[in-house]
Amino acid sequence: MESKYWSAHLEDALAGRVDKPRIGGLTMVIDKGLPITMMRDLFQLASGYIDYWKFGFASASVCPPERIMDKVMLCQEYGIEAYPGGTSLEIAYVQGRWRDYLSALQEAGVKVVEVSDGTVNMPLRTRREMIRTARKMGFTVLSEVGKKIPGTFLPVSEQAQIIHGDLNSGANYIVVEGREAGKGIGVYDSEGNVRTEDVDALLHTVGPLCTRLIWEAPLAKQQVFYINHIGNQVNLGNVSPLDIVTLEATRRGFRSDTLRPTLSGEYAMVDAVGEAQGMQSAENSSNASFSLRRRKGTQGGDGITLWTPSQ
Repeated sequence: MESKYWSAHLEDALAGRVDKPRIGGLTMVIDKGLPITMMRDLFQLASGYIDYWKFGFASASVCPPERIMDKVMLCQEYGIEAYPGGTSLEIAYVQGRWRDYLSALQEAGVKVVEVSDGTVNMPLRTRREMIRTARKMGFTVLSEVGKKIPGTFLPVSEQAQIIHGDLNSGANYIVVEGREAGKGIGVYDSEGNVRTEDVDALLHTVGPLCTRLIWEAPLAKQQVFYINHIGNQVNLGNVSPLDIVTLEATRRGFRSDTLRPTLSGEYAMVDAVGEAQGMQSAENSSNASFSLRRRKGTQGGDGITLWTPSQ
């Protein structure tokens, strides 16, 4: 039976969007001090589109602890995982209390932790120890790759090495640094434009594991780029709370920027459970748990072939 509401009559122009819980097409919101009343209103409207809620940098430490816990519990009520930004754990590391910090998060019912070294210098062995320890404690671990120093970009080969090492240590997802501004950092130039060649190189080097990447993309044009270039199942982070509905409409092809490519046949979807860019078909492979097939005539930047799910 069709819905009586006019707004529910349209089918998604981009197929493949799935409801929560999901492992791909994740959206992580950055909270830089949003009042809890606004959070509640937002969740009533769009909680189904939010997977992770990050208290940006160490902002939670300058707010009343009781109010932060109110936010955590509100997120839990709506099926959203709340957690502090990686800078918090970096500070705990510098202060020699990162284990105590993880224990405090666990006792508070926080189930996600971000491990990063974007600001501090941290031995790789310590980074991996943090990841393994957090996983043993039952956390979902997001590890972040990249530095927060403007104008810096780790070589793709170095990023790929860190990504593989973190995943082998137990990280669930890898966050690609973009900060909250998305300009002059990581894969973004000073105007916030995406350096396509850097994204393609990273996708090609990481291979099938690219579905475990969460791209910090605070700007609308960056979100549009990733959806058109990789697919609407791409994982995106550092999204502003007030941009959630816009992003979801973009993911579903309800916005011109992603509707146009579908009309011209240029769009290719990357499935969240095993699709990759620039990889040979892994169907029936003994060392892979996914299968791929080529969408004919569909290519991303620099000729990298995009893939669509096997049927």
